[in-house]
Amino acid sequence: MLVIAHHNISDPEGFWAAAENVSKNLPGNLKLHGVYPAMDAKTGTCLWEAENAQDVQQFLDTNAGQYANNFCYEVNVEKSMGLPKIQQAEGNLS
Repeated sequence: MLVIAHHNISDPEGFWAAAENVSKNLPGNLKLHGVYPAMDAKTGTCLWEAENAQDVQQFLDTNAGQYANNFCYEVNVEKSMGLPKIQQAEGNLS
């Protein structure tokens, strides 16, 4: 499933450094499709692929929670426009 993560960032320098670092070695159950920071770097939105929104929430809270308040939710793919197509095989992300 696709998951949106919104970031309300209290420490932009720390958050974006942590994001760059952890995105190089993501766990196998998560895939990051896009990162969309605001011009002032104090907010951002990311598009993830995961088995559920809670996995993304937990990953972000563990790895970037000290720098931002993160809010994750599942995308309603049927009502959305312009999203990447994903294919899932029994429990494996593609």
